[in-house]
Amino acid sequence: MSVERADDPVSAERLADADRFIEQEEGAAHRLRGVMARVLTAALVFTSLLHLYAAFAIVSAPTLRVAHVGLMLGLLFLTLPAAASYRDRVMPWDWLLAALSAAVAIYLLWDWDTIADRATEPSTADLIAGTTLVVLVLEAVRRASGWVMPAVVLGFIGYAFAGPWLPPPWTHRGYDAPRLLGHMTQTLEGIYGSPVDVSATLIVLFTIYGAVLQRSGAGKFFIDFALAAMGRSPAAPGRAVVLGSFLLGGPSGSGVATTVTL
Repeated sequence: MSVERADDPVSAERLADADRFIEQEEGAAHRLRGVMARVLTAALVFTSLLHLYAAFAIVSAPTLRVAHVGLMLGLLFLTLPAAASYRDRVMPWDWLLAALSAAVAIYLLWDWDTIADRATEPSTADLIAGTTLVVLVLEAVRRASGWVMPAVVLGFIGYAFAGPWLPPPWTHRGYDAPRLLGHMTQTLEGIYGSPVDVSATLIVLFTIYGAVLQRSGAGKFFIDFALAAMGRSPAAPGRAVVLGSFLLGGPSGSGVATTVTL
């Protein structure tokens, strides 16, 4: 949110209410200061530059997707607290989860071709890495969006195991843990499937663009442009909201932030 100016009709209390609304919808986030804030900012800048490089350079799909998930998981655990009561400080378990995210990514990237070849018969190390990755993803989703999505994922995982005991038409032959983990974590069809490909190649670029707009003041320019372009007719406010939503929401990707800004 922008800093209140002397001529700003929006009071500090309204801005605080908007911040609380965004936090309620999108989750609490750390507001770090000092050395930790600078270190985390440097890590975020490095991640952004890496994805900008991958936008025009040739990077293999396994390398980009595994690195993307590993970096995003690690940064998420350092930026989003396990609970709102732990905000503004990174707890020891956050560092542990971030380290595990990096370790799993390094393990998979070390010899991806060999690991992918044994996806149907994963080794013990593959199973440990795969289980760790699934748990990390579930915890990351919980921190970012609450319990609903992890519950849905766990329900489908349970369905994969319980197929032989379900009544028709839900019954199927069932899958054991090695087969499921191998498919989910050692191929480009599970966790590293098409959604991660879109995230690593397109969505991350829009996110970076949205951050640039926010910090550069271009977001306010879009709103002022929408107000000026629609004139002063009785329908102008509604039209300005539609145009402003289009100009802001497309690059930022956050419906909540766009609504609060408008």
